[in-house]
Amino acid sequence: MPVDERMAYLRKHPNESFCHIPHPNGSGHIQCGGLAWNKLGALTDLVLDLDRGLARRVGRQRARSAVIDAFVKLVLQEAREDNQETAVLLLQDTLAALRQSLIVTEHYLPCVLFPEGAPDEFRVGPVTFTRRGKFFKDRKLVLRCSVEAETAAHIEYVNAAVARGFSRERAYSEVESRQLIRKLQARAIKTYRGYPWIASVKVTDCDKVTSKERAVHAVEMAIHVVRVLLGTEPTRKIRHAWSQSDALQTAHLYADAHGVIHSSIGMNTSGPVGTENWYEALMQGSNELAVFGSALTSIVDPVDIQHLRQRLIDAINWFGDAATDSNASASIVKYVSAIERLFFGKFEPGRKKIFAGRVKSVLEAFGCNEDHRVHEQALAVYKTRSVLVHGENFPTEDELHKVERLAAALSRMCLLCSTQLYPMMSQAFDNPDPTKLEEAMKRIGSEGLDWLVDAAGLSK
Repeated sequence: MPVDERMAYLRKHPNESFCHIPHPNGSGHIQCGGLAWNKLGALTDLVLDLDRGLARRVGRQRARSAVIDAFVKLVLQEAREDNQETAVLLLQDTLAALRQSLIVTEHYLPCVLFPEGAPDEFRVGPVTFTRRGKFFKDRKLVLRCSVEAETAAHIEYVNAAVARGFSRERAYSEVESRQLIRKLQARAIKTYRGYPWIASVKVTDCDKVTSKERAVHAVEMAIHVVRVLLGTEPTRKIRHAWSQSDALQTAHLYADAHGVIHSSIGMNTSGPVGTENWYEALMQGSNELAVFGSALTSIVDPVDIQHLRQRLIDAINWFGDAATDSNASASIVKYVSAIERLFFGKFEPGRKKIFAGRVKSVLEAFGCNEDHRVHEQALAVYKTRSVLVHGENFPTEDELHKVERLAAALSRMCLLCSTQLYPMMSQAFDNPDPTKLEEAMKRIGSEGLDWLVDAAGLSK
């Protein structure tokens, strides 16, 4: 289009202003329009569908960029015909580029965990938590060598940009490159030194963006596992540094009845939180810790995951979200969702009674219903959840907090029991699907657990 026509078109279709691809001459961009943009999106979906394993390791934005780069090269630069042969080449080149983008990266995330005492390091599956002092002591030499390596890489990057035509006068000198890298590392380390723990996690064969996302998710899930094992109350303040739910610094301006504006500031601690005997309590659930930790490995090495393991991950996630949500209503819904994800293979009418009966039968089978109140409590929790989602009359704030505590306790016990139940099911049925899970749960409700112990080959 001529410039005036294109501008008139974009005024009518402002969203298409963002639809552009790299110019084939290597400088700037060209508009491609909404129709072409959608077609490139459809090609992206096709690429990800062709290799599902790869799709778990790269982000959609990275895949779209690879599709666009292949299109620009094959069609705009090499002027190939728009035929099936070109389409096949485009898909092949895109898949090859995405596979080449996969890297192994170890990520370090600062965390707020527990006070002094016990070990300086512990593991939750693929995540290792290390006290700050030990972390930097162990990596002192590596950090020093990394400055040299990053400086050399930056100098090489600058020289390559100059070779492509960037002005040497405007480019970094070697001295400026060294100063930049040193300053960046110093600022990062200063931030990390404000936290008592640092989590280390290695992510296998993912692109750069996906690798970081999976690392953050793995650390967050590992902290949620600690919440399950130790309970929600003692772990309310633990978090990784980038958690969105808990700002470290806050400020508040407010006016009184006379119009006088007052101010206050607050700060959540970045120092150790939690109970003194946290490690001993954590190790009391060593079997549960091993099962939960094993489930998290699929986050950092995203291979095909067993159905029950995915359910366990989802339930841990629901529980952690509930435990960190400041809204009691939302927490109750999430706690119930965690239980449903664990024990229900499909939806059936009359869920309230089924829910209470199923929770009772599982907890009873593992000796977790000593006061014989689980059925009553599960009914109350599910009834409140239904009212919150569908009802017109809502509980009072006091009632909500009471039910929230019940829901947290039930959800936690269901997760802990699942660390014994799920391995038995996997051994008995070899990766049971939702239908098999539902059948097994119904049978546990009517016959107890002995039949599953026999099926798993665990009976004496």
